[in-house]
Amino acid sequence: MIDVVHLTFQYDGTDCPALDDVSLHIEAGEFVILTGPSGCGKSTLALALGGYLFRQFAGQAGGTVQVNGMDVRRSAIYDVAEVVGLVQQNPENQFCTLTVADEVAFGLENRRLPRAEIVERVHWALGVVGARHLSNRFLSTLSGGEKHKVAIAAMMAARPKVLILDEPTSDLDPTATAAILRVIAGIRQREAITVIVIEQKLGYLRHLSPGDRFEPRIVRMGAGRIVPGGGQEAARAHVTLEVCPVGIRPREERLQADTAIAVRDLCFAYQGDVPVLRNVSMDIPRGQFVAVMGDNGAGKSTFLRCLLGLLKPASGTVTVLGLDTRHTPVSELARRVGFVFQNPDHQLFTETVWKEATFAARNFGLGAQYDALSMALLGRSGLGDALQRHPYRLSYGQKRRLNLVSVLPFAQVLLLDEVLIGQDPVNVAFLMGLLREAADGGVTVVSITHNPEATWRYAERVVFFEGGRPIVDAPPREAFAQLAERGYAAYTVGERA
Repeated sequence: MIDVVHLTFQYDGTDCPALDDVSLHIEAGEFVILTGPSGCGKSTLALALGGYLFRQFAGQAGGTVQVNGMDVRRSAIYDVAEVVGLVQQNPENQFCTLTVADEVAFGLENRRLPRAEIVERVHWALGVVGARHLSNRFLSTLSGGEKHKVAIAAMMAARPKVLILDEPTSDLDPTATAAILRVIAGIRQREAITVIVIEQKLGYLRHLSPGDRFEPRIVRMGAGRIVPGGGQEAARAHVTLEVCPVGIRPREERLQADTAIAVRDLCFAYQGDVPVLRNVSMDIPRGQFVAVMGDNGAGKSTFLRCLLGLLKPASGTVTVLGLDTRHTPVSELARRVGFVFQNPDHQLFTETVWKEATFAARNFGLGAQYDALSMALLGRSGLGDALQRHPYRLSYGQKRRLNLVSVLPFAQVLLLDEVLIGQDPVNVAFLMGLLREAADGGVTVVSITHNPEATWRYAERVVFFEGGRPIVDAPPREAFAQLAERGYAAYTVGERA
């Protein structure tokens, strides 16, 4: 089904190839997991298989790519799209309409399928990803995880011969992650299509019927190449690294005296919608590392935006560092509160990595006093050699690390919406260690995360949202025990590990 022979690709303006002599053969009906470190070329390879790399990106290419006997480099993109369905890492990059149902139907309407068949496929695809209840929602109102479900449904509805999913679970909670991977395996069995999943969460593959003839083949990449011998055995080592990250040290339990964040009876609803947050109350001490968890759509991102004052309470109060967010301009809060949005692209403003890293501090009139710290953080984040590169040339995971570097030097409070998106296990351990250092230095960290293992090892407190309110608020050991009792088994893997 897929023949890639000596494929190379170097983006214009870069010093080394993103793909370096890649050769890959995938049989019809195979299930392949493509994994490897952040920035190793996985997403570029996915774009090549879908034909987009050669038409939408400037660069030098070599080698051949054939899918179902079609020369992808020379075929029209609409012909390739009849065979290959690609769900990109950032689902917003491929949305074309305003509502969920319209988005899933869009590709089918372009194919001029009969109306009754479109309705049936939309219903089926949304059911596959557990999103039928979102059918009439505007895409702009969805959480990051909900958007990913819709993007997957839109591709599944077209029923391609090859389905490529670029980190389909990066925005999904553990319950949805396990469900989506089971769905992918099930589609592979029922439809006999070729499935390629780019994925970092290899631990969840343990749930995909190991030993079964549908068990996925693992292909690892590194530095733009296929890693020889990087198959099943290497994947097991990768899983071990995910469950037991490097650089772990015991969490320090400290008595906290000062309150950094005080929330009282917070309620919030988007205009014309049902309440998203319901009577939320909590105190967060200065220097505490809090992991905010919960299923997609539980209100976590809305809660974080209320803490910065981006959203004003319908009722109740939010006080951050002694400032009432209802009456304090966001521009003033942002001088003390670093915010990292769920989508890395939503806060990239400049034309080089260095300017981006120092943009916020200079924008606040802090001059060059943090330059040395920013440079050190870029080096530790693996971006020290990319200072003059455009931020949009970075991988998704690299953009994420740059987002954090840009706010970390001056922040007294860090509000992070899924900062671990797109990170391989080594960088998960690095980022969580960096946040642990910040908390130990007195910075209050409130981080939305779907990674139970990292939460178990680095956070001091877990706040779990359900239906717009915290139902669990406790240290990790106690919190995971309560979640297990409440039926949230997917969130307790950290404790079992």
